[in-house]
Amino acid sequence: MKFINKILAGSILFLIACNGIDQAYLDSILSHRNSTNHTFFNPQTTPFDTIKLKSFTGLKYFEVNANYKVTATLTKYAAMPDFNLPHSHNATKPYKQYGKITFNLNGNSYELTVLEAVVKKEEYKNYLLICFTDLTTGVETYAGGRYLDIEIPKTNLVDIDFNLAYHPYCLYNSNYTCPIPPKENKLNCRIEAGEKL
Repeated sequence: MKFINKILAGSILFLIACNGIDQAYLDSILSHRNSTNHTFFNPQTTPFDTIKLKSFTGLKYFEVNANYKVTATLTKYAAMPDFNLPHSHNATKPYKQYGKITFNLNGNSYELTVLEAVVKKEEYKNYLLICFTDLTTGVETYAGGRYLDIEIPKTNLVDIDFNLAYHPYCLYNSNYTCPIPPKENKLNCRIEAGEKL
């Protein structure tokens, strides 16, 4: 009940803060955030250890801003070799550069490299990774960057929603290793959307 009350209170504040945004879109973001919080509060699925879980009060987010949902153009690379992507704790894991996306945001053009894990769990077999940093990194958001997961698109157009940007689990528990965003994925702008510290 305590968890539900927290979510309901957060939902009310969320709706007030986001007045004017398309209701269906608002509901979808709210549902996603509630689901993520539920995962974090659940002792069976949380990345936290028992001690940290006791003090956890819920994830923090920027206010939803529909301007941070953009349509990007994907340029897929052909036959790119595998490479060892640096991870936290001096680890590496095999990835390949799937392609790059280009998009306009707040009147400016940007580009990000899209990565594909060579070894995937079954539930992620149709997904690609975009890990990035921006001018909020290390201030309002995790110094190690944030992530977006996208489904492998059927066309060269793909929706990118920075309101869904999230922190990797290594922020919450040092037992996890997480990809380090490539240098070319540093955005010279503030992405005031998605998860924050």
